Amino acid sequence: SWQARYDLNMATYGVPGLSFMTRYVYGDNIETTAGTEGKEHEFNFETKYVLQEGPAKDLSFRLRSAIYRANGAYNADYTADNNDVRLIVEYPLNIL
Repeated sequence: SWQARYDLNMATYGVPGLSFMTRYVYGDNIETTAGTEGKEHEFNFETKYVLQEGPAKDLSFRLRSAIYRANGAYNADYTADNNDVRLIVEYPLNIL
């Protein structure tokens, strides 16, 4: 498989903590039980914001959209096409 990815840090444009990411992933030559070549691809779009100060400094929120598609040979054995939206909240803890 291979991927192409682009990241944009909005601090460059005066908005620290805000970033965007987009990614395309493609996989092929997947062996299936039917003996045919499976293929799949996925698009991801992500917006992330990290709090820069205050009691919740470094708390981050990510909104990610994923669009997954595979050909019929791969879908028959493994998984169907899928659209996904996730909200990911992260807070780092220093325990040592």
